[in-house]
Amino acid sequence: MRKKIQIIGFCVVVVYVAVMALWMPSTAENMGCIGMKINIKDSADYKFVNTLDIVKYMNNANLNPHGISYKNIQLHNMEKKVAEMPFVEDAQCYKSPGGFLCIDVLQRKPILRIKAPEQDLYLDSEGKMMRVSSTFSAYVPVLISEKKLSEKYLQTKIYDFANYVYNDKFMNALVEQIYIDSNGKVEIVPRVGSHIVVLGSTDDYEIKMARLKKLYESGFSKVGWNKYKKIDLTYANQAVCTRKD
Repeated sequence: MRKKIQIIGFCVVVVYVAVMALWMPSTAENMGCIGMKINIKDSADYKFVNTLDIVKYMNNANLNPHGISYKNIQLHNMEKKVAEMPFVEDAQCYKSPGGFLCIDVLQRKPILRIKAPEQDLYLDSEGKMMRVSSTFSAYVPVLISEKKLSEKYLQTKIYDFANYVYNDKFMNALVEQIYIDSNGKVEIVPRVGSHIVVLGSTDDYEIKMARLKKLYESGFSKVGWNKYKKIDLTYANQAVCTRKD
């Protein structure tokens, strides 16, 4: 008798689990969204957008899902719209079992700020132009040019060089400013010392910067960089150092 009761009890549990498995997804899809949970994943590094910015944007775009049933929320469309915000690189939307729409946001990453006649903008990690923010300034090298720079030049030669500096630990810590004069000559102002580094152009920048790194690590470690006012890397296989007067 006991065994029979156990078998009947087991069958009841199996039937209950099967019914719930079929019923719960349907119930969840008919559930009304009770709110949003927004997670800005890189908020410790960048402050270009905050939760209120995203909520305001979604309200203005009629994207606030509050009160809308789960089945009528178009996640892909919402992700696409949020990613169109000027400072947003990517957005991932998903529905939580508790009735909240969750949005994970990743901000765009500036690698260089550009200041030139009629130009004040960032170049981001994807090589795209990015406007500056009135509430947050990224701690990145600043390119100062005496003349306006073409978008093509910025997105090719300057992006390649800036991306190299950004991703190289030594150069990222070293380069504070890049200066381009009216003739297109490129110079670097380091964060340490009072000298300038003359590149001439960004052509063969990896070779030039490797020479510069070697000079800092070997030569300057012995004599110190404060004795020089200029390091010229324009010429192949040379690093011409000019002493201070």
